[in-house]
Amino acid sequence: MIVRRVLMGLVVLVVVFQAAPADAQQCSAWHAFWQSVARDWRRNNCWPEAFLGPDRLAVRAPFVVMVENGWRRQNLLSNHHFEEEATTLNQAGKLKVRWIMTQAPKQHRTIYVRRADAPEDTAARIAGVQEYGVQFAEDGQLPEVRETNLDTTGWPAAEVDMIHRKAVDTAPDPRLPKDSGGGEGSD
Repeated sequence: MIVRRVLMGLVVLVVVFQAAPADAQQCSAWHAFWQSVARDWRRNNCWPEAFLGPDRLAVRAPFVVMVENGWRRQNLLSNHHFEEEATTLNQAGKLKVRWIMTQAPKQHRTIYVRRADAPEDTAARIAGVQEYGVQFAEDGQLPEVRETNLDTTGWPAAEVDMIHRKAVDTAPDPRLPKDSGGGEGSD
C-alpha cells in the first residue's frame, strides 16, 4: 500500500516536471538533478565493489612491511660477521654474503650492514662487503649494500658451541632402569 503511494507520487512528480520549463536555467538545474539521481543510484548499486580494492590493499600493507623487515633481518651482517677490531669479513660473514647473493630471491638480495662505532669503519665494512659480493653477482654489478642500525638477535657460534659442549660434558651416563622384579612369568 505504501509502496503504491510512493510510486504514484513519483509518477506525478515526473509528469509535472516533464512539462517544458520556462527558462534554460530551470532546464539545466532539472537535468543536473536527474544526473545526480542516476549517479547516486549507480553508486548505491555497485557499493561494495568500489571499496574492495582499497580495503584489500589496506589489509595487506602490514604484511608487506613484515616481509621486508624479515628479509632485512635475514640479510643482516652484524658485528660477529666481521673480524675482531677490523672491518674485513670473517668466514661466517663470507658465507652469509655468498648465501644472500646466490640463494635469496632476486628481489631480496639487498645486504644490510650493522653500523660500526665509527662512520669510517662502517664505510669500510660496506666497501668490503661490496668487493666480496661482486664475485657472486650474476651481472657483475655491485651488490646493493645498505647501512642499518638494526642489531642481530643471534649469538656467536663459539658461544653456542661452548654451551652445548658443557651440557654434553655434564650429562649423566646412560643406563637402563633397574628390574623391579615384576617381569613375565611371575604370578
